[in-house]
Amino acid sequence: MPASQMTGLDPSTDSILQIFCFVTDHNLNLIDREGWGTFVHHPKPVLDAMGEWCTRTHASTGLTEAVLASEVTPEQAASGLLRYILTHVPEAGKALLAGNTVHADRAFLSKPPYDRVLAYLHYRIFDVSTIKEATRRWGSDKMLQQIPRKKGLHEARQDILESIEEARYYQKALFSN
Repeated sequence: MPASQMTGLDPSTDSILQIFCFVTDHNLNLIDREGWGTFVHHPKPVLDAMGEWCTRTHASTGLTEAVLASEVTPEQAASGLLRYILTHVPEAGKALLAGNTVHADRAFLSKPPYDRVLAYLHYRIFDVSTIKEATRRWGSDKMLQQIPRKKGLHEARQDILESIEEARYYQKALFSN
């Protein structure tokens, strides 16, 4: 389950600033509690060109400073992410890209140099947000009240842990006997 923070929402013009990944088993148990993540260096002019929301949010979380201080290139980030996944899921086409609004992550991972990571993953995705939307439309008020609340930190590691927690909630609430 990778999560990322970007310079914006348009994969044709924006790019990944931070990426983090945890691998879980089919029951959403963490295979590795450490996970893997990195900040991807971008020069100041790229960060200065971000929209207001990204500029404000990434500055307040310390992401902007971490990205400027990082020496990791996008190529190194993609290689590190793929190595991490390979370590825990050695067979291509088995690992799912999963998380909240994961189609956005997929769009960014489809661009070089991250496209080789996406090519290694299964073609299906597991979007926790889809289950949330189904629950909002068809679930009981009690179910809606029990959905784990996000902290809204906009930090890739915390975001993915919250996605796993939310997926576990739906697993228990909707699919347990």
